[in-house]
Amino acid sequence: MDTTRTGRVGRVLLFFWCCCLAVGAPAHAPLELRNPLQDKNFYLLSAIERTPAARALIQVDPTLAGIGAAKRTALSESLRVCAADVPCYARAMRWTDNEIAQARAALGTLAGNAAMNRFVDSVLRQSGMFQRYSADANSVLVQKAWEDAARKMNRAIDIFAMGQASRPAGTDLAVYDVKSPAFARMMQIMVAVVGSDPRSFELFFQSSLHFAVELLRLHGRDDAGRHEPLEAGENRAVVARMRATAWGQFPYTMIVVLGSGPDRDGVALSAVGRLRLILAVREFHEKRAPFLLVSGGNVHPNLTPYSEALEMKKALITQFGIPESAILVDPQARRTTTNLRNAVRLMYRYGVPFDRKGLILTDQLHSATIEAPAFAERCVRDFGYVPVRMGARVSPFDLEFIPSIDSLHADALDLLDP
Repeated sequence: MDTTRTGRVGRVLLFFWCCCLAVGAPAHAPLELRNPLQDKNFYLLSAIERTPAARALIQVDPTLAGIGAAKRTALSESLRVCAADVPCYARAMRWTDNEIAQARAALGTLAGNAAMNRFVDSVLRQSGMFQRYSADANSVLVQKAWEDAARKMNRAIDIFAMGQASRPAGTDLAVYDVKSPAFARMMQIMVAVVGSDPRSFELFFQSSLHFAVELLRLHGRDDAGRHEPLEAGENRAVVARMRATAWGQFPYTMIVVLGSGPDRDGVALSAVGRLRLILAVREFHEKRAPFLLVSGGNVHPNLTPYSEALEMKKALITQFGIPESAILVDPQARRTTTNLRNAVRLMYRYGVPFDRKGLILTDQLHSATIEAPAFAERCVRDFGYVPVRMGARVSPFDLEFIPSIDSLHADALDLLDP
């Protein structure tokens, strides 16, 4: 071995790695999720809670402290005056446009502090959760991240306390009838519990944050945090194997197999989903890629206990003999757009080469819709970007793709699969 050359290459790689860190490039590693439901939906707020320097600055800022005191008072007053009036609690905890603007201005000013700048660079930028804001100055990034979090807290309250429709229209609605006396009773209890520990409301946003997160839990809508952390559970074996994978021996890095939910209660794996697995197994044995990535959450029928991805994984192991260490799962995607976005996220987090092609595998009818211009338009409408760049069609069932790093950006509207 030419040790001189090896050392030189190593120094060059280290240089580029350090440069990436210097500009806050997202880390090729899974996010640390201590409270997955909250962390994935409100990453900025969780990060502030856990970063002592940022927390201390925000805690003593007079504008933010005043907003926090008003929110704590509103929560306490709601227990006294709202009784069985659910919208009364919701109004108390929603963020007004004026409150959002005041907090935005205060956070922008704080971003001039060296400690806050370090927080933005070393925590927020490297998380990738705000990737679409990566070209913005630190003050602008933190302001945009705050606005996203505030609007999302309001969205949780609007859907799960007020009963408003979610996106897409007619799906993912509140589980309980929010106008029923039974729900009003649950709300009274929930608010009393949330407000019972004043030590957990030291930061200006915590009253509304905890209210919004507990609303999600009240309805059993913990989808965003379910099965997390994946790298320590369902994806543990495959992540370990990836570290020793000779990627150059395969034409593609990953075969992304899209889920198809059953249309009947009590059915774990749909007939169409199983047919897609037959194709995937054939291509895996042809060594087109070292891994299969199965994608699909608990979607169809509504409130199903079955995750499309987990059921596909079970079938691949038990019916087709595919080793667990070759099957990556995304058990949270709810639409074709998020199938692809989530697949790209996992690939980046787990260190899959990002400059090489993967394959999107599904049935021929579904594949045709993904290739159509309307699909890219839908992605832009939903996310503001297209999560993959489409390549060649290699069969009626297979499309090549190159992943986009914008896919790391958290969805500021979707509470079940952000």
